[in-house]
Amino acid sequence: EKESIITTKKAKEFKFMRFSCGVDTSYSRNSEDTFAFIFGGVTTCRKWVTLAEQVYSNKDRETPLTPSDIPLLLVDFLERCRTEFGFSKNVFIDSADAGTILECQKYKKNHGLTYIFQGAWKKTQIIDRINLQSGWMAHGDFLIVDTCKESIRELNIYSWQEDKDVPEDRNDHTINASQYAWLPFKSYIGNTKEGEKP
Repeated sequence: EKESIITTKKAKEFKFMRFSCGVDTSYSRNSEDTFAFIFGGVTTCRKWVTLAEQVYSNKDRETPLTPSDIPLLLVDFLERCRTEFGFSKNVFIDSADAGTILECQKYKKNHGLTYIFQGAWKKTQIIDRINLQSGWMAHGDFLIVDTCKESIRELNIYSWQEDKDVPEDRNDHTINASQYAWLPFKSYIGNTKEGEKP
């Protein structure tokens, strides 16, 4: 909904308590699947704001991306976001992609970086993640900067499987990356009980 989309200028008016980055990967050349980097933050007024995205696809690349290509691209993205918005110490990469996590950790060791590359926290079931996000959106607590075109596109077409009551396994790479970024901090987002501190 248009109420969930804000400008970069509006996003910068918020005071952020922490920033986070999520990464979802797909190395397939035979599908529309993408690599998605999502950078966002939790505000002191308990909102999640998706601030920036970077998306790649191997489908039409002459030379496909491999796990060893990701660290340089990811660190460049993180540094651009740090300059514009703030520093995210934590980077959560799809825990099913051990190769990319190891490549990022090796890159960190070799270059002395302060970023922490780790597997995403995926104990929260997908349907529960969707319910959380839908509730936050309904109350104006989940916002997306208007330059994050792929995130907006996916949220508008993400759907259910035709033959099962489970979400489809496509059109969800920025969605998954965003979830990886906010899942560890979900208790700081949205309404809170009276007297409870974030």
